[in-house]
Amino acid sequence: MIDPTADPLLVGLQITITGVTIVFIVLAIVAISLSALSASQRLFRPKPVAPATPATPPQPPATADQLDPQLIAVLTAAAVATLQQPVRVLRVRYYRQPSGMWTRLGRVSVMASRQLHR
Repeated sequence: MIDPTADPLLVGLQITITGVTIVFIVLAIVAISLSALSASQRLFRPKPVAPATPATPPQPPATADQLDPQLIAVLTAAAVATLQQPVRVLRVRYYRQPSGMWTRLGRVSVMASRQLHR
């Protein structure tokens, strides 16, 4: 308890020490709770499984005329998951990068919308 008749400098020092002590205790509690949460997350995280060695010999890289069978399998699986029906991939066309014209037009429209009106 603070004595009201005591020197104001001592009262201020007691209040400062009490405040700093409370702040550090709360910070310690927060740090302990965060480390406990981090540890609990590590407990429930699945363990990484070592990749199995392939039983088939590695295939040569696909040429321009021939597509990689793994690529076709991944594309087919993605299409089946998206469309929710059986899909057969007959051909694959690679998407070309758009020209810079659309990028420039978009930037010009953004800059035009931000002009100051006098």
